[in-house]
Amino acid sequence: MHFSFCNKDIHSYGELLWALFNRKGGGSQNDTAKIPTPIPVPSKPPRFFALIIGINKYQSFNIAPLKGAVPDANQVEKYLKDDLGVPPDNIRNLRDKEATRAAIIQEFRALATDDRIQPGDPIFIFYAGHGSTAQAPEGWEAGGPKIQLICPHDHLETVDGHQVVGIPDRTLGALLSNIAKQKGDNISVVFDCCHSGSGTRDDEFEPDRLVRGIETSAPIPPDLDRDIWSDSSNDRAAQIASGFAHAGLRSHVLLAACSAEETAKEEKQRGIFTKALLEALRKYGADKVTYKDLAQRIPLLPAQNPQCEGVNMGRILFNSRAPSSNRVLHKVHMEGGKYILDAGAAYGVTEDAMFAVYGDRDDLETPLGSLVVLETAAFSSVLGIPPHGKKLKLKKDAYALQTRAGVQEELRIHIALDDRLTDLFEALAKEMQTPGAETQKILLDTKEKSVLDLQLEDDHIVFDILDPLVTVYGLKRIPYTIPIDVDAALPVIRAAAHYYWHLNRTTKTPKLQGKVQVEVYELEESDDESGDSLQALLRPKGPNLKRGDIADVVAGGTKYGLKVVNTTDIPLYASVFFFGHSDLSIQSWYEPPVAIGKVDAPLQARQSLTIGYGAGGAVPYEFYLADDQEIDVGFLKLFLSSEPVDLSRVPQASPFTEGRGDRPPKDKTEAVWDTILIPVIQHKE
Repeated sequence: MHFSFCNKDIHSYGELLWALFNRKGGGSQNDTAKIPTPIPVPSKPPRFFALIIGINKYQSFNIAPLKGAVPDANQVEKYLKDDLGVPPDNIRNLRDKEATRAAIIQEFRALATDDRIQPGDPIFIFYAGHGSTAQAPEGWEAGGPKIQLICPHDHLETVDGHQVVGIPDRTLGALLSNIAKQKGDNISVVFDCCHSGSGTRDDEFEPDRLVRGIETSAPIPPDLDRDIWSDSSNDRAAQIASGFAHAGLRSHVLLAACSAEETAKEEKQRGIFTKALLEALRKYGADKVTYKDLAQRIPLLPAQNPQCEGVNMGRILFNSRAPSSNRVLHKVHMEGGKYILDAGAAYGVTEDAMFAVYGDRDDLETPLGSLVVLETAAFSSVLGIPPHGKKLKLKKDAYALQTRAGVQEELRIHIALDDRLTDLFEALAKEMQTPGAETQKILLDTKEKSVLDLQLEDDHIVFDILDPLVTVYGLKRIPYTIPIDVDAALPVIRAAAHYYWHLNRTTKTPKLQGKVQVEVYELEESDDESGDSLQALLRPKGPNLKRGDIADVVAGGTKYGLKVVNTTDIPLYASVFFFGHSDLSIQSWYEPPVAIGKVDAPLQARQSLTIGYGAGGAVPYEFYLADDQEIDVGFLKLFLSSEPVDLSRVPQASPFTEGRGDRPPKDKTEAVWDTILIPVIQHKE
């Protein structure tokens, strides 16, 4: 795209921002300065071995087929080959009828005996398909009445006169323990399945929305797989509690699609968890995040909280032995007694990112040490010595390789490279140059990594939605346009950053999933009157409209209310906000009362709170669509805490209406205990 201010053709955000900084009369750079250019790091195929299992079709007619497990497995294989450069010969694949019980166990055993795999080499095991629970056999110390299983293709079929059942957690634990004994504990296991559910459709409005879990009523023989786990009977790594996920895992790190109380789902022929996992891996890089950090950077999934377990979950993925193929070096030098990195926000660098520093760009075996990002500008960052680090003496330029991702940005956005948007790019560039906690972290990125795409149509700016959390329900564009004017566009981008930050924020240790339920009801007037006010009381009409994880409502005057049920023994403070994706507004639907001194928790232990009707005190809610709008997507989000929390800064008016020039205040310090997210699909009757 040709930009008139510099009379050049520009092809990337980096080129454009650099040209803006160096335009005559602006910026701090001189006219002859060259844009800092990252230095590509040559990559070679990693010593990496994988077993990838995906099962859509089951041999038994009593097991509902899936649609997304095989596509998930194929996409994981593609990621390993394309992004990590894993040789195809190092990947073993089992799909559908290939993934019998005997074949899966054989492939687990083969990993322990493969002479190509050296101790410490990364081993990756992926399973997508049905999971299940069954009654623990007599004599099994399962830590509870149930055991968990993964379901092979021939689950519940009769083979050689015996009924085949799933592979229990005890068997898998012993198999993984044996692999770790022979090859080390650099083992990563990903399960996109759950261990509850019926394998049926989760949403009557979405036939492709399926649950990856079934019930197994067949008895499990007490001696099942004795030849596998008897050798490990004295091995603490194999003596696992009921279920695959627990904090004592030593042989491997597990990433699971959801908690024990939740169900793993697929929609549009893809697993919700696997799709989000691969997006996060591509966005942040496998060589820059720990397992625990990766689980927390996966976008918020409604009623599905990915779990990360294992004593080694603080490691960088694959123990840093499987770097992404697009690694680059940045120059680092001393300036005024500070370490200065020749890269900043324009390259996606954020505060708290870690870099290994090398004296020679051709020798990346032994670093001089590590430095951490303290603050960023557009094309440079100030680095500091991390805790327990050492001071580096740099007499000449050194080279920095990023080894840990920094703090998460509020918004990743794609904006069309168009000369008419020069003023907008310049305003964003100035914000990138402004360090400080109050600066919103807005990154310009590719469409594949962004949630919003700003384009030009008919001399107006339009906003295409790229977030799969929204597009999966059919909303692809915000139904508002604005003029091509920086004073109109910048407030929308700022509001989008505020919106997405609060939509995605949650606690790092969710404890209330499955223990607080939300019900959505249409309301009708009762025959009673409300005392002296002479106003008719409202009461629920019909069934709970929250089916599965989604609430489906009719827009156009119908009144709705909520019922929040606390099944715990802890009184809770609940705040409810509605996130409207069509206009980026955040409305407060309910917040606890405030007072000087102690405020009683509105959601008492083992009780419920009604909102919009009954004694809750809030007004009922209505949804509306524009005349030319057939569907809308919003989100009900509950913030739950055991102590009063001030969330008054969360709401914001739509930037497409009055008050659009305000910058939303930062609000990141509350110790929110847990959150629950519910998509609300609004359609015409």
